[in-house]
Amino acid sequence: MWIFCGTTTPSSTPPDLDAFLGSVRQLTDRCKAGQADSYDAYQELAALLLRLTVMHQSGGVRLSFGEPDQPALGGWGGPTDPVPLNDGNFLRLSASLYLVETAEGVRMKVRNSSYQYQLDRDGKQWLFRYDYLRIPPGLEPGAHLQISGQLAIYNTPLARLRFPTGRVTLEAVIRLLSDQFGVPCNEPPELWRPVLAESEKLFLEIAHQPGRADTA
Repeated sequence: MWIFCGTTTPSSTPPDLDAFLGSVRQLTDRCKAGQADSYDAYQELAALLLRLTVMHQSGGVRLSFGEPDQPALGGWGGPTDPVPLNDGNFLRLSASLYLVETAEGVRMKVRNSSYQYQLDRDGKQWLFRYDYLRIPPGLEPGAHLQISGQLAIYNTPLARLRFPTGRVTLEAVIRLLSDQFGVPCNEPPELWRPVLAESEKLFLEIAHQPGRADTA
């Protein structure tokens, strides 16, 4: 069985769909357990999905601990370090995590997350960005899309606008990169598409949509 994390490489064992699906379910259960190990499971799951798909073999994700109980997921260099992709571009992904007491017990939550597709490592040439803010500032939508471009009819930079969205998953971003931006994947779609579908289904069962900033 293959299980990827930020510091491992795949073995020579041929991919097995059932084993990958089992890994996704086990990692999701660990995420839901609401323990310190949930942070590691979140990182391992993100690494697994990226290794199967669009991430270059030199890339990886890891947790950075600015504060002991509030880790942040990002590339090798930290939360703002992007992951190299198979098309030569980059995906900057970040997620700040925390544990909180709920009616169902202690659970791991995502405070903020971001996915940005960019042409350069520094992020000066970015194409689109999805952001999720559990507690958005002002009237900013809690989950929104930004696009680098010009809105011709109003002569307004699109990057200034935040289009409200539902909460966008890492799995959805991977599909977008593969299907519409042509980023090559490391494994055939017969393998990675069912794995992404299972992971996304399990995530959406426990995820909460962000609130509106103008809601009392």
